[in-house]
Formats: sequence, C-alpha cells, structure tokens
Amino acid sequence: MIDPRDVMKVDDENWEEFKKQAVKDELYYNGPGDLLDTPEGRAKFCRLNKTSVFNKPDPEFPAYKIWVYNLQGQGLIVKKLSRVDHSVMENIEYDADGKEVSRSYEPA
Repeated sequence: MIDPRDVMKVDDENWEEFKKQAVKDELYYNGPGDLLDTPEGRAKFCRLNKTSVFNKPDPEFPAYKIWVYNLQGQGLIVKKLSRVDHSVMENIEYDADGKEVSRSYEPA
C-alpha cells in the first residue's frame, strides 16, 4: 500500500511513474490523506501536472466525482459536492503553493 506521505518523497523526474503506481492503489486516491488534502500535495500536483481537467470518484459520495481544474504552476480549483449542503457544489480555488484563495458555491 502506498502511504500518502510518499508523494513528498518522489523526485520530480520520477513523478509520472509514481502516478502510474499510485493509481493502482484505491486507498491512496480514495481515502484520507489524498494528494489534494495538504498544501504540499496540492502544490506538487499543480506544478507537475499539465494544464488540464482531472476527475476521480468522490469517496464520500460514490455517485459524484471530484473535479480538479489545474493551471500548471499557477493554481488549481477543486470542485466537489458540499459536505454540508448536498444541493450545492463547492468550488475551492488554491494558489500555486496549495493555499486556499477563495471558496464559492453553485447548484449541484
């Protein structure tokens, strides 16, 4: 099993291989300690992944997905079903360092 803290130990040149291995581990991507749960993980995700839209199943709401809009090296937006009000989607914007910049809501 891949430990979520392993993401901080991976060299940039080995990032693609690490992602291939991590994708195979359901707990790594679907449990607490996910790459996007920490500022360091979000910063690394933002820096090393190309500008694109990513998604994965939401571990708390299997019928929904968590969407990540990445602008390589500049920031990202994580969009997921609100944990407080299930009728809205929560959009959290982060800067390149993985720190929250803003939060907004829209109908689910």
